[in-house]
Amino acid sequence: MDQFLLMLVIINPFAQVLYLAELMNELSFKDFFRVHMRATVISLVIFLIFTLFGRGLLQHVFQVQLASLQVFGGIIMLYIAFRYISQGPGSNLLFRGDISELAPQISLPYMVGPGTIWVAILLGELYSPVVSSAIIAGVLGVNFLFVVLICLIFERVSGMRETRLGKYFAILMRTNALFIGAIAMEMVVTGLKASFPLLGGDQAFL
Repeated sequence: MDQFLLMLVIINPFAQVLYLAELMNELSFKDFFRVHMRATVISLVIFLIFTLFGRGLLQHVFQVQLASLQVFGGIIMLYIAFRYISQGPGSNLLFRGDISELAPQISLPYMVGPGTIWVAILLGELYSPVVSSAIIAGVLGVNFLFVVLICLIFERVSGMRETRLGKYFAILMRTNALFIGAIAMEMVVTGLKASFPLLGGDQAFL
């Protein structure tokens, strides 16, 4: 359950709602549902690969240690959390092109990132393949249902109510960013301790 919540916080569905708001307005609900479903499936496949073969892929294919991913991923997440808090949502020029190209643009980097990949590897080492896969599928399922539900709500409201709803999600996004920043710091600290044992500490952040 801890890893389930950890991954859900890092994915940050509140931020996804805000950054995908422009796309929600441009597409019909049916098209957005289909695009986000494809993005979720793409993310699921990537996470399952790293869950089942993560440490081996890092060490033998990419020639890096898990601690290096923790440090670099933590730094990236710190930057993202800072932007969430200081700048909030903004116009997204990323989502351009044919509708068939939107799913990869959503899944990378809004769902798949160094933090979520790290959690996927962690799940693979803590649980059996069936349990870890179920946890990842559950997280992505909750995220998908939440974003799609909010898209449906946005479609039903307009004017002041839509603006007010957006402000509420901006507050939630910034609040969640505080936790993302804290998780990022734990990743950096744990990665540094694993790389340099003299820094002390013998417990990994789980």
